[in-house]
Amino acid sequence: MKLILSKKDLFRLSERTRAEILDYLSSPRGPEEERPADDPDQEYVGFDMEYVAALSFRQMQIWMKAASNWTKAGLKVFAEQGPIVHVETLVEALKEEEKRSGKDKVKGDYSQFQSRTTVRTRTVTGNREAYLLGWNDWEEEEGKYAIKRRTYKSLRRYFRVDEEGTS
Repeated sequence: MKLILSKKDLFRLSERTRAEILDYLSSPRGPEEERPADDPDQEYVGFDMEYVAALSFRQMQIWMKAASNWTKAGLKVFAEQGPIVHVETLVEALKEEEKRSGKDKVKGDYSQFQSRTTVRTRTVTGNREAYLLGWNDWEEEEGKYAIKRRTYKSLRRYFRVDEEGTS
């Protein structure tokens, strides 16, 4: 099937729809459901990644527009150390941001961070079942969160982690 959209047509669509179309067109392998079984995201053995979104850079830019500095501080941990992060590392980053900002409301509460990221991810993707974070079985081993590789690359780009002299 062919679809022709002019620039004018594209900008008549909602921001979310535009982001999805541009994301699809920029993906070399097509939408997630069409990806082969050997997709690198399959390597998260022991993690619940079923509804975890793989966000493009454009979607991440939209996502970050409404994110607080506290939430961004947590996501920067994933950009610098991810795509799999220990909960303790995340909590420390959240506490540091609270100290820096002078706000001490949630005391590094990772459940608050998980909730905020879930709501924002569902808003940006339009998928009411989407999550940003996957997690392992915390009863079996220490708590860890994971993000999809595409999201990890988008975060690294957003925070300019790969650029020389910045992070």
